[in-house]
Amino acid sequence: MSSKTIAALLANMGFILQVSGILTILPIVASFLLNETSETTIALFITSMSFLVLGFLTNSLCEKKEMTYKQSCILIVSVFVILSIIGSIPYMYIQITSGDMLALVTDSLFESVSGYTSTGFTIIPDLSVLPQSIILYRALTQFIGGIGIVLVLLAFFYPEAKLKEFARSMGYGKNNNRIKKTFLFIIGLDCVFTAVMIAIGYAFGYHDVIALASSVFSAVSTGGFSPVNDFNALVTQTPLGVILPICMVFGASNILVFAGLFRKKFKEYFNSEITVLLVLIAALTAIMTIFYGLNSYDAGFHVISAMSTCGFSYLPLSTWGDSLKLLLVTLMFVGGASFSTAGGVKIYRIMLLLKSVPTTVANAVTGKEIKVRLFEKEYDNSAIIQTGIMVFLTSALIIVSSLVVSYSGGFNWVDALFECTAAVGTTGLSVGIASPSMALGLKWLFMALMLVGRVEIIVFLVMFSRVKEKRVSNGNTYDFTKKTGAESMDAYLSSEPDVPSEASSESPAPE
Repeated sequence: MSSKTIAALLANMGFILQVSGILTILPIVASFLLNETSETTIALFITSMSFLVLGFLTNSLCEKKEMTYKQSCILIVSVFVILSIIGSIPYMYIQITSGDMLALVTDSLFESVSGYTSTGFTIIPDLSVLPQSIILYRALTQFIGGIGIVLVLLAFFYPEAKLKEFARSMGYGKNNNRIKKTFLFIIGLDCVFTAVMIAIGYAFGYHDVIALASSVFSAVSTGGFSPVNDFNALVTQTPLGVILPICMVFGASNILVFAGLFRKKFKEYFNSEITVLLVLIAALTAIMTIFYGLNSYDAGFHVISAMSTCGFSYLPLSTWGDSLKLLLVTLMFVGGASFSTAGGVKIYRIMLLLKSVPTTVANAVTGKEIKVRLFEKEYDNSAIIQTGIMVFLTSALIIVSSLVVSYSGGFNWVDALFECTAAVGTTGLSVGIASPSMALGLKWLFMALMLVGRVEIIVFLVMFSRVKEKRVSNGNTYDFTKKTGAESMDAYLSSEPDVPSEASSESPAPE
């Protein structure tokens, strides 16, 4: 890695660290207001100052420059790693688990990685002993990582031109000419929706503000950290039993479709992944109710939790039969919609591959390339191939890692497959393998799976690619493959008619 690349990474990472430090002030304020022990406040203060000081140093010593696509991929992976390392300080300081130093460091990192990747696995044996500000801090890490708030906040300070490659590495398409407006809309809608849900919960009688805010943060970011040991007692409270499923569905929905509603583009709303998501939720809820004997609410809640990759659960999943576990594995693997906080490979990728089967046959018969049309956009063979590779690599990663977990830990393979799918899909539903008693080696394996799943495997591989990017005559930098990121968001955010989509042939995007 060249010195110019390192300098560009450090400068941009510095800003992100500074923003993270500012956001960490929220649980510090909560700690003061709740009159918690100085130990808790100090732990959060050290974390915030670590973010701010390191961010200030890297930001001031290095000049911000426009980044290439590969550099942006490296930045995104590095951001989640650095955030997780510094973010583990409060857990280590208050000693969330007992054991030697290596075990404490591993457990603290595991909890931090699980938070920032919005997975929701936890190895804390008893949440009731945690200070309320730490409970809020855990949920905040999910909100930061889940909705990509740190990267989205770049829009407030970066010029439009410097956001191009960030957008591509985040999967928003290289042809979007309104990136700043898009980023601002995403963060604005997420924050407003979160605030409204918290206000509704409080107005309807749930007055434990920390538990309420933490639950809504987790649901909107599809993270899944529970603020209490007994989640069943929480979800049976009237407002939360209704609010949390709504928040999970919102988090799993394509947020850009909501942008279309503001411009009265109702056709895009009904002809989108959101409709498919709602139909699947209804159908699978009926299947689990009729064939597996669950009541309709329990079935619906867990279908939503799995498809949104939130990971909330109040039933003993370890006692479920293998067929029901495999059904949830499928839901976690597919995940939610594109441009959502949900993990998984995304609904439209699966639909694109399914629709490409008859198209491939037609191409073979006619000898002509027939593009696949999905949600009013066309995808060529290049986009379909890249989608297939992404789905294949994700499947291979899950299967191989599940075999490792099953063999090394002596677990049932279906249980290992369930847990590894939950990690790569950043879901957090667990049958009990991810626990305080899990071997240290497996904890490190699951941390790696969560990180790869959060940034998606293609972005992770680009970071290690030796293929050099080339510069074109206008000075912009592109990689040889070019086609990363999916449909242009201009069609949703512009008042003009939908643009003919050169971006349609882009490979489908991550969340």
